[in-house]
Amino acid sequence: MSPGRERTLNGSWIFEANLRPFCEAVAEFSGYSFGDSDWLAVETALPGTDVDQDAWYDYPLHGPVPVTLHIAADPGSSVVVVDVTGLTEDGVRAQIEAALFIFATWHLT
Repeated sequence: MSPGRERTLNGSWIFEANLRPFCEAVAEFSGYSFGDSDWLAVETALPGTDVDQDAWYDYPLHGPVPVTLHIAADPGSSVVVVDVTGLTEDGVRAQIEAALFIFATWHLT
């Protein structure tokens, strides 16, 4: 994650297999239209990240409620660590917290 940025939902992890649906859910909550090109950018950047090395990929979602996804792989595991910054609306924050719980609890198919 970029130095000096305040983490809004820090230290949360989800199953790596759930990363795209998580990105799509956060985008929906923020009013951003997340498409295939967005996913390609995230998917391509993920292998270059490492939570242990503090190497994050930041992906801004410029919707009516702009947020930034911060994503880092957790090498040797089946999870990714995610942070979300820019949450100014409590309702959107609550939705994302619920999504984090779901995507860390169940493997979606």
